[in-house]
Amino acid sequence: MNLYESCKTPIRVAFFGFILVAIGFLIQNESVNVFYTFRSSIILFIGELCLRIGELTIMNLPLIFMMNIVCKKANNASPVVMSLVGYFTFIVTTMLFSTQNLNAQAYSTGFGINSIFNTPSGSRLPLETGMIGSFLVAYATRMAFIFSRHRGSYSLTNLFARDTSGIIYNFVFCFVLGLGVAYGFPYFYTYLQKAITFIGGDLLDPLRIGLYSVLDRILCIMGLGNIIRYPFWYTSAGGSFSNTVTGQSVLGDVNIWTYLKDSNASYIGAGRFITPYYVINMFLIPAFYLGTLFSMSDRTDRSILTPEFIFAILLSIVAGNPLPTELLMLMTSPTLLVAYLVIIGISSGVLVNFEAFLGFSSRISNTVIAMPGSFADFIINIRNVNLLPSIQTILIVGVVGFVFMLLFTMFYYRFLAFDFVRTGNGDGLVNDIIEIAGGKENIISAGSGLFKLNVYIRDPEKISVEKVQDIGVRKVVETRNGLTFELGTSCYAISRRINKKLIR
Repeated sequence: MNLYESCKTPIRVAFFGFILVAIGFLIQNESVNVFYTFRSSIILFIGELCLRIGELTIMNLPLIFMMNIVCKKANNASPVVMSLVGYFTFIVTTMLFSTQNLNAQAYSTGFGINSIFNTPSGSRLPLETGMIGSFLVAYATRMAFIFSRHRGSYSLTNLFARDTSGIIYNFVFCFVLGLGVAYGFPYFYTYLQKAITFIGGDLLDPLRIGLYSVLDRILCIMGLGNIIRYPFWYTSAGGSFSNTVTGQSVLGDVNIWTYLKDSNASYIGAGRFITPYYVINMFLIPAFYLGTLFSMSDRTDRSILTPEFIFAILLSIVAGNPLPTELLMLMTSPTLLVAYLVIIGISSGVLVNFEAFLGFSSRISNTVIAMPGSFADFIINIRNVNLLPSIQTILIVGVVGFVFMLLFTMFYYRFLAFDFVRTGNGDGLVNDIIEIAGGKENIISAGSGLFKLNVYIRDPEKISVEKVQDIGVRKVVETRNGLTFELGTSCYAISRRINKKLIR
């Protein structure tokens, strides 16, 4: 939960960025325009503006995460400046020392940094390290900040002010990290290319398509989704189609789907790499939010959060990209994320096994902000009789996946979360909370909100404040009605145990 507290604001920024992209996407989406075409130049301009701002926000999420983490950890503004110096040091080091013979997806063009170092053979590019690079720099900055505040009496950095010495420390740390990534990343990339080659070896193998879907979601969470998406969406790794009449050849799953849709040609298998997103956006993500909502026993908190969760569900269904929700899972409940990925892999394999294929027409070349699997693209294809079997299969697989995700989410919050956090010491934590609240006689009830436990008490004077430090809870707040403990995903299970003790 400490990581979630450090990353709560960037996750909200990610949601906001995708909301902006969704607005632009819906205004420009061809499927939406079938029902209503936006002709107002003002609306079209607003759509383009939202799309570009959202794109810039999402593309810089690693930087936003890094700056927020260092600021939260140190509770000081100085590390933000230090982190920027460290971040630029890191990416420039990866540019100068990394091999430049990898595919274009392995490199980043952000900030125009490639323009500062050119060789006779062309400009060099820094490696695309996504969230990995930002977290490495964030924790390097944290260490540099600590070192600068605890300098030895004879340290060379005593010649400089603390913040200056922190920048020097961070420069050195991030340079070393940059060297490590520059020489280590190509090995990581090589293994990814082997996985891509393996998946592309048989595009009708359920195991391989399931592997693609899982790798895609993992890499997107890491900020490296373009590495696996681009080859399958736009190159021969995702298949090829040749028009025998015109002689035209089309490469890539998304390109083939778009071409066939425009030319009314037929080809079995187009959209195979997009189909799983319909299950993810329309069924699995809503199941996660509903399962989380149903696991809040505090009616007040549940009623407050219900509109937000409904909005998140609608956003996922209408024009969804699951990345913000997946980041939320990663920061709060990694076990749920693993179960979610397993369901995705199985669902993808089942869809291919039953030859359920449904693509989307993307006019956005940036795969990071693309929104495949939206309800707009789903509903428009119902009019195509040839696609009805695929649509029926997607609905069946989606409903089954929804049930499993919903049940597992609720099971996790009720049992697994508490056992994983407090294995072997469950009763001890519950008893400590009861003691802090002034004993069972002073507690009216306990209820769980989103990652917090609300304990309602009768007499505030009986609260044992001095006991709070002993239980290791990150944050305890005294409210008008009692106490609020920030305990993460284990709140529901803890509230149940407290309420059971109250009735004994």
